[in-house]
Amino acid sequence: MTSLTAFTDQVDIYTKTVSDQLRSTYNRLTAPDAIRLIVIVGGYALLRPYLVKLGGRFQAKDHERVLHPEESSSMAATSSRSQRSSAQPLEDTDSESEEEGKKGTDWGKKARRRQRHKVRGALEIEEKRRKEEEEAASDRDIEDYLIEGENWLVEKITEREG
Repeated sequence: MTSLTAFTDQVDIYTKTVSDQLRSTYNRLTAPDAIRLIVIVGGYALLRPYLVKLGGRFQAKDHERVLHPEESSSMAATSSRSQRSSAQPLEDTDSESEEEGKKGTDWGKKARRRQRHKVRGALEIEEKRRKEEEEAASDRDIEDYLIEGENWLVEKITEREG
């Protein structure tokens, strides 16, 4: 029981010390110091998303970079051999049975589902476009053969008549 009492006494001392320090800091804060603090915190809040994006771009470039044999290893850069060997097809996680079996919260489940739907729609549109291009190309080939055949037939007819 004494250890519990000692622990609560120590927590009381820490809370009193922290509250005293914060109170004295707030009381010593002048107007220029307050403005300076607001500018620093506001600037950080405004610039942070852009800095995170910039850092993400640099990190992505570093991850895509192929490691040269004479170069010392980097945590991010990988060799092309390891990239090929680790490439695995993505699993389809749409099955409801897997999601029902999970316990706990599923944060962003609707957003993930919506994003998968958008990606699938875009893939279907791209596949349809490719299929139409292939059909158009085969139609052009057939048309070329028909035109060649028609020209050949016209030549044969003109040879017999002439």
